[in-house]
Amino acid sequence: MILNLFAGPGGVDHGARILGMTTPIRGYDIDADACATATAAGFQRTLASVTDLDPEAFRGVTVAVPTPPCPPFSRSGLGKGLEDFHAVRAALTLLGDFFAGMVSADAYKQALDNLQDERSALVVETLRFAFLLPDVRVVVAEQVPGAAPLWMEVGAELAAAADWTHLAVVDVASEDLGVASRRTRSFLIATRDYVPDLVGLPVRSLWSTGRFAPPMAELPPTGHYFPATTMAFALLWPKGEMVNTRGARKTSGGNLFSADQPAWCLTEKARTWYRVSDGLRLTGAEAGLLMGFPRDYPWQGSRSKRFLQAADAVSPIVAAAVLGATLGIDWEPAVREHLAGLYPAAEQPLADVQLDLFAGVA
Repeated sequence: MILNLFAGPGGVDHGARILGMTTPIRGYDIDADACATATAAGFQRTLASVTDLDPEAFRGVTVAVPTPPCPPFSRSGLGKGLEDFHAVRAALTLLGDFFAGMVSADAYKQALDNLQDERSALVVETLRFAFLLPDVRVVVAEQVPGAAPLWMEVGAELAAAADWTHLAVVDVASEDLGVASRRTRSFLIATRDYVPDLVGLPVRSLWSTGRFAPPMAELPPTGHYFPATTMAFALLWPKGEMVNTRGARKTSGGNLFSADQPAWCLTEKARTWYRVSDGLRLTGAEAGLLMGFPRDYPWQGSRSKRFLQAADAVSPIVAAAVLGATLGIDWEPAVREHLAGLYPAAEQPLADVQLDLFAGVA
């Protein structure tokens, strides 16, 4: 069984569906609309706060997939989590010390007092569940690249436990997998019984440790990069369209981008984006499509909540690739088939598209 924490509207679930996985997934999230969306899509979802869950109650769970909220550590958010960074890192160290019998249970909690953003503490739940789930053998956790050092801290604490074989932190960009929008995310991949084959993943950076980890010199960024899918191809727009993201307000990153490339990283504010030629705004379904969800995905809630769900979700295509690589499933043919059905106008390779791969990444 797979346990998906902070499960949202179904990015991980749909990634497993792309792979043809039949392993039951139990998902938990605190947002009622996200739970409603996932349920409407045919996935199991329970409305609950992850901090209230007892890992000991989840016997039979062998794979845990925590995807704690990213806004505290994201450049597109207020960044309050960056001010909390040292406190969270200290809490992770103290939690590891607690499981080693060196400090009291209150020690790590005290390190989390007075956070600027209470969501920052949710990263710590990954380590709590990794240690306390009775039967867990694999952990795959997701966050923004700014939180990658925290995943490394979690990996170091797990590496100190003799029964964790291999720990890795990889950065994967959605556009490298053919998704029609840019988004780079850091994944912690932890296994107890084997070393996963991550060679096929198009990773931008890779950190590894554990009993059987190869030297860092042997771990360059590598993988099978997919042809780029532009926003225009995905939405069936003509070439030459421009998208305004900030109205008349200028920002350091600009307020315009060409739709003849993958869209900038979506946030909930993508609901205000518009096509410059005619003022056309995106729909919630189109935002989901740009993230790799099907065109008919059953988004629930208000317009704002639909954009928020799409922006917060793990891209199903990225989830399929990372889960497949971690669990030893041949993910690439399944992802290519999904892409061909998702973006039918984009089936032909777009090798002539020149991309600034790090523009608009949050």
